[in-house]
Amino acid sequence: MVDSDQRSPLDDERSIAGVRLKNEEENQSMRNLSQLKPRGFTLVELMVALAIAGILAAIAYPAYVKQMQKGRRADAIAALTVIMQAQERYRSNVANYASAFADLQMTTASLAQLAPHYQFALSGVGPQAGFSTGFQVTASVVAGSPQASDLTCKTLTVTLLGANPTYAATGDPNNTGTDIDTSSQCWPR
Repeated sequence: MVDSDQRSPLDDERSIAGVRLKNEEENQSMRNLSQLKPRGFTLVELMVALAIAGILAAIAYPAYVKQMQKGRRADAIAALTVIMQAQERYRSNVANYASAFADLQMTTASLAQLAPHYQFALSGVGPQAGFSTGFQVTASVVAGSPQASDLTCKTLTVTLLGANPTYAATGDPNNTGTDIDTSSQCWPR
């Protein structure tokens, strides 16, 4: 071992060069680290992406709900069509239209399978509200179902008097508390 008093100037130069060499290696590795491309996302980038997703969701959700309501409404229209066809089959065998769903071999459960968010009612038509010349079938939204928020088409009605079907609908699209005729909005043409 060399005593610090006995060191030669060459030893000092080597140790200084060694320190310099070591510092240069560290500086080079630090430069390499600073030149590495960052990986992942910054918090700002994530917040911007989240804001865009929130805006898109705010626009898309009401449109989704409206389309779901239109789909459920189509189910009710299909069920009304099935009831009309069953009534015509019944009348071809009997002199009048059926006054109850049981006469048509339909139950509340079978109608609920066709349109689970609606309930159906049959009534007679004409001056004495009978079933000899026609019938009226109404689909009303079931309270508490997701379709209950469809204020535009609360009830869908088909009235058959003679051989002429009439399609009607009532609802409260402006949420005023008063139902109005909404047939043009509820029945597809």
